[in-house]
Amino acid sequence: MAGRGGSSPSSSTAREGRASARRRKKQKQQQQEDEEDKGPNPLDPRFSDYDPKEGEYVLTRFQHPTLDLDMESPVGAMHNANRIFQDGFRMCNSANIVSVNIVSSDYGYPLNVYGSIIARDSLDRKCVYLFQRGEDDCQNITSKKDPLVLTGPKRGLMIFDSIIFEVDLKVKVVNSRKVNDKRVSKGLMEINGISRLSFPPKYKVQTETLVSMHSTLDLNYTFVRKAVEGTVEMRILEAGPVNFHGKIIARTSSFPCDIMLHDSKLAGMLIAGEGGILQTARRVVSVSVDETLLLTIATATGGVRTVEFTPKHGSY
Repeated sequence: MAGRGGSSPSSSTAREGRASARRRKKQKQQQQEDEEDKGPNPLDPRFSDYDPKEGEYVLTRFQHPTLDLDMESPVGAMHNANRIFQDGFRMCNSANIVSVNIVSSDYGYPLNVYGSIIARDSLDRKCVYLFQRGEDDCQNITSKKDPLVLTGPKRGLMIFDSIIFEVDLKVKVVNSRKVNDKRVSKGLMEINGISRLSFPPKYKVQTETLVSMHSTLDLNYTFVRKAVEGTVEMRILEAGPVNFHGKIIARTSSFPCDIMLHDSKLAGMLIAGEGGILQTARRVVSVSVDETLLLTIATATGGVRTVEFTPKHGSY
């Protein structure tokens, strides 16, 4: 029997239930009001979504009448490695994705982010994943300086006209609380290869910015002329540790920027597979045939070595 002024567990549970019901009702009313404010969608709903930051419907997917927008590109790295190209063959341009950062967030930080970033290049316009995580495999973003851990592209990106990027990032938990709108960044970005050709070569990192949903996202890249594809793989040649803890960084002779292929602090240590091979999730770099590829291995114990590779034409 409860004492005077006390309350039984059942009454406390009832009060919590009523408070939860009131919150759900308020959220439902707010959602209905938001739906009414949106108005009709003037765009094709297959390729668009309502953006509360813009206050209107915007395109969020590549528009194509027949293409399966969820089909992954079947073309992998080194698909032209055994072909011989004749003199005079016109080499295409490419781009290296240096990093992707959520530089501002309406929710603040930290963010537990999942979702995808897809590149659609001139080769087949099918999905080439740069970032892909499920809801149960979120990346924790503590500040705007934390880059997303990229795992692609799985092959060199080809630019005849453009590369289209589809961003669809969601947030699961913010400061230990759930949010009503999980969409943290969603929309389209583009690297226009045709307009780039009219510019003089600029050996610097360039940025495309997407302001959408509840954040601002920066995609940092370099535009690579007359590109060949470099595919990186490491092998342990002598008996020793079967794992690698440290960083693997690529850069080219003309661009003074680091392209992070692996960082054990963010992606965990690498474990050698069959034949002592250490294979990173991100292993492809585009290099101009007139440049040199510089690959730096920095172990967690302090050892650092840089190796240079000179690009070759087909048949080498």
